Amino acid sequence: MTEYNDDDYTSKTQLKRDDQALQEIGLSLMELKESELARLPLTDSLLKALDEAKRITSNEARRRHAQFLGRLVRESDSERIIAALAALQDPFRSQRLTNWVDEIAGKPQLRDAETVLQQVLEFFPHGDRQQLRNLARNMLKTRLDDPASASAEQKDRFKRERRKLMNYLNQLDKSAPLY
Repeated sequence: MTEYNDDDYTSKTQLKRDDQALQEIGLSLMELKESELARLPLTDSLLKALDEAKRITSNEARRRHAQFLGRLVRESDSERIIAALAALQDPFRSQRLTNWVDEIAGKPQLRDAETVLQQVLEFFPHGDRQQLRNLARNMLKTRLDDPASASAEQKDRFKRERRKLMNYLNQLDKSAPLY
C-alpha cells in the first residue's frame, strides 16, 4: 500500500486565497508614495511595474495590473516585502515616538534618560547619538517644574525643544530602511 505525502499538498482554494492576498498587496503598493516605496525591498521589475501603474486609470486595468504586481511579489522575496509593508503601515509608530519623548521629558536628568535614548538608537541604528543627546538635554533644560506658574515664554521654549526632538525622531522614522 502506498502512502501519500500530504505535507506538500496545497489545495486549489488555498492557492487562490494566496493569489488574492498578493493582489491586495499589489494594490496597497500602488497607493504608496515614491519615498515610501524607496524604503521597501523591491526588485527593479517590481519598481518598473509600480511606475507603470501610475498611468493606468481604468478600474479593470488596475485590477489586472494588481494581479501582475502580485505575481511579481510572489516571484521576489514576498515575506520581506510583506513584513516591510506591515512595518510601514504600523499604526503605533507615532504613538511609540510620542511615548519616547514623554519618557525622556519625565526624567530629572539626562543620565536618567540614557536607557530611553538607548532604546531609540537600537530601534534606529542610523540615528546620531550626539544629536539625540543634545536634543534631549535641551528639552530637559527647558522643562517646567511648575507649569502653572511658568511664563508664556518658558512654556513656548519647552514646546519648541520638545517639537525639535519629536521632529528628529520622525525624521529617523521616515528615513529608516524597513528591511
